[in-house]
Amino acid sequence: MSVVLNTTRVMPRDVQQRLLLEELHAVQRWENQPAEGWDIARLDLRELTVTLEESIRRGRSEDPGTREPMDILRGMNLLVDGGRLSRAAVALFCKDDTLLSDFPQFLLKVARFKGVTRDEFLDNRQFHGNAFALMRKAERFLIESLPIAGRIVPGRMEREDTPLFPVEALREALANAFVHRDYATGAGSVGVALYDDRLEIISIGDLHFGLTPEKLLREHESKPWNPLIAQAFYRRGIIETWGRGTLKIARLMRAAGLEPPVTTVRTGAVVVTFDVTAALAARGWPIGKAIGKTPLKTLGKTLGKTLGKTPGKTIGETPRLILIQLRQTPALSIPDLASRLEKSESAVERAIRKLREAGRLQRIGPAKGGYWQVLNEDDKLP
Repeated sequence: MSVVLNTTRVMPRDVQQRLLLEELHAVQRWENQPAEGWDIARLDLRELTVTLEESIRRGRSEDPGTREPMDILRGMNLLVDGGRLSRAAVALFCKDDTLLSDFPQFLLKVARFKGVTRDEFLDNRQFHGNAFALMRKAERFLIESLPIAGRIVPGRMEREDTPLFPVEALREALANAFVHRDYATGAGSVGVALYDDRLEIISIGDLHFGLTPEKLLREHESKPWNPLIAQAFYRRGIIETWGRGTLKIARLMRAAGLEPPVTTVRTGAVVVTFDVTAALAARGWPIGKAIGKTPLKTLGKTLGKTLGKTPGKTIGETPRLILIQLRQTPALSIPDLASRLEKSESAVERAIRKLREAGRLQRIGPAKGGYWQVLNEDDKLP
């Protein structure tokens, strides 16, 4: 005969709080509360209009027939309590690079560290602003900081650049950080930390609804922690389909011959780590002692020489960055490119015209629904 005794365990307070938040999530969360003291005059209306136009262009919303800011916000479900701005509206469209006393968490921190610890900075910057603007700044930091190998292809005057990691994989990881982060704490932020051996994208918050790092790499249902913010990113074309982001990252990395990044949950943060050392080794780029002594930014500029190549005749910085983007995502529009590179649309148009005249770029299909083809010398049409 055996006796089974009932036992009672005290649930940790942080677990209780997380479960309560998840239970209330459908009806009450940070993003769908009114933004006290805010009105339309404090928003970046250009950012708002670009979001609508991109959504229409991509077939992700119907043209509402108006460009009145309040009507656009209403159509995006970003007004609450009969017409007040939601916190999501502020997070998405507040004016750029402004430290807000009521929303200090609209923050991006980027850093380049010397070595593999946080003991010494080589670069350390912070930016405040809306989620779209901060993501552009994070992308720019990675473009400027990660090594890019330049090589000369026979029969071509210009070099061909290969980034260390697929651009779209990095962009997807950044988008996930901004979409799924916890905006409720004033101490929150998104962080991008580059070391000699790894790149970390850090999002303050937690994994919710039973998700684990292991489940993220398998088919899973998407329950975005900030569905209004996620919807705006989807309209903008920054994310494609909910629940597929981590799988897309893994696919892009494997297609480039690299292992997917590792996701870990630390106290109060989700961290996605890309292995810089392994990526350098996989591409046959210099590693070991050299990388420990040489900042990655400098290393990236000298890789072409290190690999026995010469830079050749260049086509200019903006056209070069456009080619990097279009090799990864051929369907990008001129507004997309201008947004990603933080350039004006006229500057992007001039660069594309230069690339087309040089025989480096060809438009396939119509302006809407077509795509760009990056041409090698042998690919040029007669």
